[in-house]
Amino acid sequence: MSGASKNRTRQERVESLGKQKPRWIQWWQDSNKADVLSRVGIAVIAGMFLLVLCETWRPPFAYRLNAIPARDLISRVTFEVPNESETKTLQDRKRREQLAYYRNRPQPLDQLRAALKDQLFLILSASSYGQLTEEERSAFTQFYEGDETEPDDTPANRFSMLKSVLVDDPELKTLDDAILIAMRDNYQYGLIMALQHGPELGSQERIKVYPVGRPDEVEFVEIADARIAQAGPTLAKRLREQFRTKFPADDGQKVAAMISDWIVARLPKYETLQYDDALSEQARQKAAASVEPVMTTFRHGESKLAEAGKALGVSEIRLLGREWVELIGKMRWTDKAARMAAYGGMIAALYLLCSSYIFFVDDRQLLLDRFRLTRMLAVMVITIALGYWVSGDRWRGELVPLVMASILTAVVYGRELALLLMAAACVSVTLFLGADLAELVTVAAACTSCILLLGRIRTRTHLLYVGAVSAVITVMTVVGVGIVTGQTLSAGSPGVGIESFYRGPQFDMVVWGLLKEAFWSGFCILVSASAMTPLLPLVEKGFGVQTDLSLLELGDASHPLLRRLAQRAPGTYNHSINVASIAEAAADSIGANGLLVRVGAYFHDIGKMFKPEYFIENQSAGVNQHDSLQPAMSTLVIIAHVKDGADLARSHHLPEPIIDFILQHHGTTLVEYFYREAARRSEEDPNGETVNDKDFRYPGPKPQTLEAAVMMLADTVESASRTLVDPTPSRIQNLVDAISNKKMSDGQFDECGLTFKQLDRIRRSLVKSLTAIYHARVKYPGQQSA
Repeated sequence: MSGASKNRTRQERVESLGKQKPRWIQWWQDSNKADVLSRVGIAVIAGMFLLVLCETWRPPFAYRLNAIPARDLISRVTFEVPNESETKTLQDRKRREQLAYYRNRPQPLDQLRAALKDQLFLILSASSYGQLTEEERSAFTQFYEGDETEPDDTPANRFSMLKSVLVDDPELKTLDDAILIAMRDNYQYGLIMALQHGPELGSQERIKVYPVGRPDEVEFVEIADARIAQAGPTLAKRLREQFRTKFPADDGQKVAAMISDWIVARLPKYETLQYDDALSEQARQKAAASVEPVMTTFRHGESKLAEAGKALGVSEIRLLGREWVELIGKMRWTDKAARMAAYGGMIAALYLLCSSYIFFVDDRQLLLDRFRLTRMLAVMVITIALGYWVSGDRWRGELVPLVMASILTAVVYGRELALLLMAAACVSVTLFLGADLAELVTVAAACTSCILLLGRIRTRTHLLYVGAVSAVITVMTVVGVGIVTGQTLSAGSPGVGIESFYRGPQFDMVVWGLLKEAFWSGFCILVSASAMTPLLPLVEKGFGVQTDLSLLELGDASHPLLRRLAQRAPGTYNHSINVASIAEAAADSIGANGLLVRVGAYFHDIGKMFKPEYFIENQSAGVNQHDSLQPAMSTLVIIAHVKDGADLARSHHLPEPIIDFILQHHGTTLVEYFYREAARRSEEDPNGETVNDKDFRYPGPKPQTLEAAVMMLADTVESASRTLVDPTPSRIQNLVDAISNKKMSDGQFDECGLTFKQLDRIRRSLVKSLTAIYHARVKYPGQQSA
């Protein structure tokens, strides 16, 4: 039987030679692609949120009030801005030219005519001048008092003239008609002694007059037609014309003069015009609003917007803001896309830097766990976005979110990673704001000092202490950076010598501005640190971490679980107290969190309270419950205390780090006593099955942290030390070495990063602590041996 060999492809032949693929290709082929893509997607979404929230498509507005530019600021685009001073001048001129409104109430003129008729009726009732009563004579003298220059012009003759001219008009209707016609313009235009508005409130030559209650019926009136001083002679002239036609007698003009003089003399008491301030102001505002703004043009590359060495005032900031808006308005979509792409590249570079450190140096689970990754990215995005939005002149509060995030990340992720994350946040905020190196140094000093000073939070005032010290450091940093960058030197005006500048008020203003900015930065840090104190419980709950404050509260002996443990399993409780004591010292010796280990030791065996009599430390009178059980069953009972303890801890809402101690303090170690007992019985029984050690191991997981590794060793050596007949230091040393070597050879420390140097320090600490517990005592005379 023959057959042709199957032809293989080139790739298959290459692979048959055993050549390895590149690591990244192998990793991609072996990885869970859906999980990887989901985590990449989370990072991309966070980056997009950051790009949008920080408005990266437009250039930042990097100017602040009272900042001192090192060079002249030249316009980057041609634009126009309203010239407020010239526009205001034109508006004021327009307001002055606007006609003021006056209300015309002609009733006083009717009263004047009626008063005239009353006086004339009184006078004309007498038949001759000689028969005038005292009252009638007084009324007549209002019309004529006599003229000594003309001998024939006597009061009696005048009285006769008046009687003869008006003899044909006994009811004075014709006279009244003549007066009404003569005063027609006065009724229409009104009368006023003097204008009731100043030159700044409207024209002094013309006014707008409307009848009371009818503002729509406006008359444009020349002031000369309404001013009584000028309207009086005109009224007299018109009355004489009316007398010429209605009373053509020879003495008609003299009588007309008598009556007109009487009327004109009393006109000042009968003003009919009243200034309307509301309508006039409305008209002035409308006129001012109609003025087109006077525009000043600033040309690209030519016009100076701000002068080097002079602090930016409100007008310069407003001008720079207008230029910035015009620049954004003239950007094409390609320019905006390019800016977003550039910022996206910066964010990607920061991603790569931070993720590489986290994956290869710190805790890669931060990247592999989607929830933890999302939470960390959310903190960074919110911090940077808040820093961007509160950085304007109104608040200048970018330090507040940055400092609060520094404290949060230091508590949650530790100092090393917090320094890296906040360095990335400071760089991002500085670039998004378009700020200079001085701003970066300031925010970096604030964040770094807070992280390095934070340490262990054992008191409620610790954050206030951190904020105060960090505030002092930042204040000195701001002042120092201001001096180094030449803020004081660059503030001198052209032509002003340095010596004159330092002795002048301008130097004092610059220094005061620098100190004001420095102390404001310090105040922001104090506010941030103070705000984080009440937020710590929320941080602990949300991120599953424990500060020393919460650990101290949790480690209180009156905790319900510890009280129940002491009542139901006093031997286990005593064992837990001893383990806590020696484990805390061991953890402190390698720089781990000794307080966390101590509190974890209090709770690590709470699962034993369900069946306390099955554990040797709680047994008495030599009764052992395992004597009636098979080794496999005894092992299940012993191992169950781990799961029972974790369930009990969760039901009492203990924090996750404490639950991890319960689950990891035995790792995957072997329950040796029952395993060997089972193996012995299997050897004695010809039909017995081979015993598998996997059936006698704890389910794990193995210790994941240095603290859990310390707990495992402390728990084991404390229990084993009780079996020593004569616990001398050498025997304790041998016991600790044997147990630690056994745990290490069993691979229990493979996942916690414990080094040989740290293991040696733990050994020495445990030996020292156990020797102190079992130290030899002086035997006093007559004392019996215990």
